[in-house]
Amino acid sequence: MSLVRNSLLTLIGTVSRVVLSMAGQIIISRVLGPGGKGLYAFLVQIPTVLVPLSSLGLNYANTYYIAKDKEDGPKAAGNATVLALILGALMSLGVGLSYLVLRQGYMQAVSLSQLQLMVLVIPFGLLNLYWLSIVWGLNRIAKYNIGLMIQFVVVAVGVAALGAFHRLTVTNAFAIWVLGNVLTSLYFLPDMLKLSNWRIFVLDLSYVRKTLGFGLKSYAANVMMIINYRLDVFIITGFLPLTQVGLYTTAVALAEMVGYVGNAVNTALIPKLASGEDALTFESTPKVLRLTLFLTFLAALALALTAYPLIWLFFGVRFLGSFYPLLLLLPGVIALGGATVISGDLMARGKPVYNSIATGVSVVLTIILDFSLIPLWGIKGASIASSLVYIALFTLNFCFLKRESGYGLAQILILTREDASEMFSYARTIFYQIMTSRGGTRS
Repeated sequence: MSLVRNSLLTLIGTVSRVVLSMAGQIIISRVLGPGGKGLYAFLVQIPTVLVPLSSLGLNYANTYYIAKDKEDGPKAAGNATVLALILGALMSLGVGLSYLVLRQGYMQAVSLSQLQLMVLVIPFGLLNLYWLSIVWGLNRIAKYNIGLMIQFVVVAVGVAALGAFHRLTVTNAFAIWVLGNVLTSLYFLPDMLKLSNWRIFVLDLSYVRKTLGFGLKSYAANVMMIINYRLDVFIITGFLPLTQVGLYTTAVALAEMVGYVGNAVNTALIPKLASGEDALTFESTPKVLRLTLFLTFLAALALALTAYPLIWLFFGVRFLGSFYPLLLLLPGVIALGGATVISGDLMARGKPVYNSIATGVSVVLTIILDFSLIPLWGIKGASIASSLVYIALFTLNFCFLKRESGYGLAQILILTREDASEMFSYARTIFYQIMTSRGGTRS
């Protein structure tokens, strides 16, 4: 299966997830309003951040080593299950203890039932993260995308059903989100049992040491990247009302739709580069990067031109305050798309330390800019800070790529005639296949 096909398959899956995610968020926003949406986003954000923080980078190591040698799959499956339960339980314990300290202050809006759901979901979330990395390393892109889809289907259908019966509350919406994580684990369970020869609770200490050696190098980068992505929401929650959290997370959700182009390419790129299949070499990176930046720019431009009426139509007048923060996020999202592809290239070269350095610098900028701009300009300041950080991240990643490959800036930014010709030819082929398929169906 080629890089283009894998990227297209992932992009189709991503588009489907975007549609489902937007459907769920629209319903939640319409029913709960900015304040309820803000609290729901805060509840979801906590396990979303804590799961990768507790991973120790083993998910990246699983993908890297399994892509190189499929025989590592059984050991990875057993280790993933045991470590997810142990590390997840420890993180859940930490959440419970933190709640006891913060329940009269920062977490005062979180109820006991919401805390219980949060504690429950963390081990399942970590299990899904590990198992997804194994499937990714095995290059089972269809299985990978279906696994990611389950969460979004469950949330969209669940909140729609609750909304139809006037039973949608913040706690019920969060419970549906937790259920999506549990069902995702159950979906992957048969595959992991088969892969591990039913030895899913067996820990291979030699493989743990091997993967930890690689994973901890990328773990620092992962932790810092999480801070880059998520710190703003926690700071906004501390400085501003939950209504502002609801508006900002709506802007972020819309902006992330643009960034999915780079994520789709990156998902297909790393296993191929690491394994050397399909005669794909690192020389393909400049073309992939050019096309990613170009397509991301087009998506950002389209969103900028249509965002105001879309927010008014789907989310309602109460959410029009998301419009300007969204516009301010878009330049950074374009840069982040390019940074994501370069990060995938560097990871596949076995150079995760570069990602650690780049994200280390950007996390310092994140902390400085967020604490400086959010108190001054609220959620608009958060958007400006995010864009500046993502542009800095892209710049640093490019410098490392140039050091490893010698590529110049023009090689990754300027489209060539060959790029345009290939995009046109590929689009024409897809259109022809669709029309042929319709014709065959009619006959």
